[in-house]
Amino acid sequence: MQPRVLRANLIRHLREQQLFDANDHVLVAVSGGQDSLRLLRWLTAGDLPKDLQPQVSAIYINHQLRSDAQQEEALVRKVFAHTPHLQSATIRKLDWSEVPTVSVEEKAREKRYGVMFSVAEQVGANSIVTAHHRNDQVETILYKLTRGSRLEQLTGMPEKQTLTNGLKLVRPFLSLSKLELKDLIKEPVQEWIDDYTNDDQQYARNRLRNAVIPDLQHINKQAVAHIIDFADQLTALQALADPQIKQYVAALEAGVLDWQLPTEQLLLVLQQWLQKQEVFDVKDRQLRQTIQLMRNQNVATGSIQLNDYKQLIRNHQWLRLVKS
Repeated sequence: MQPRVLRANLIRHLREQQLFDANDHVLVAVSGGQDSLRLLRWLTAGDLPKDLQPQVSAIYINHQLRSDAQQEEALVRKVFAHTPHLQSATIRKLDWSEVPTVSVEEKAREKRYGVMFSVAEQVGANSIVTAHHRNDQVETILYKLTRGSRLEQLTGMPEKQTLTNGLKLVRPFLSLSKLELKDLIKEPVQEWIDDYTNDDQQYARNRLRNAVIPDLQHINKQAVAHIIDFADQLTALQALADPQIKQYVAALEAGVLDWQLPTEQLLLVLQQWLQKQEVFDVKDRQLRQTIQLMRNQNVATGSIQLNDYKQLIRNHQWLRLVKS
């Protein structure tokens, strides 16, 4: 696709999906890699239509986990200093009382987003913008599928979502491949830092990116497109099912839910009911135990411990969540 057509298509997509406009103030998550630096340049080059051009701030977070972290930070400082039209540029370091040795990616992500939420509030941004693209989307879908995630997680990352703190999280590049990003900006990014940990095969996402997905593409060159299509169909099915699930959730809250419904349907109901109460860290095993408890005609009360401070309590036909 010609770069001019690519840019025009993305602008049209921004309008259709209402990802952001001139009324927004976005905080760009910059990592020092090619993708996020291209995102920053695209948002600040002055080429967006005036009605779509948001105010732009940027943040870089030094995780202090890689040997080249200081080199990367120095590069980003230089980039920020030479980037026009920035409302603010923030650089923060993550402090670790103990450097993690397991679940490193998850722990770093949790701390990173906590810092970004705080900075967004400080600078007056209403949206956080990341450079996730179509290749990242496929990687995420396969990762979630392999780990046994909930149905809605298999639809991948949404282009725009409102977080519990009211901030919007926007991913404007999800419809583009990694290769297409270089044609999106008129002035190419000349300097960046490649994260050498992306080659470390001990991380599941790296194995997916570097081995599994290429193997799938060897089986079928259109594998990436087909996975995206599959996720889109799941999203459509979820939209159709959502009104019915909401009715079942209302029945659960009223104590009149039919617990003899198929187990897989009840799992969806429980998931949505718990998410409504901002409870996300629940295992499938715990949900199935809850269904068995509610179906058991030999008892009228009981409980399922979710974690140290949350439990589900049965009282006859009623089910409630108790937080201690």
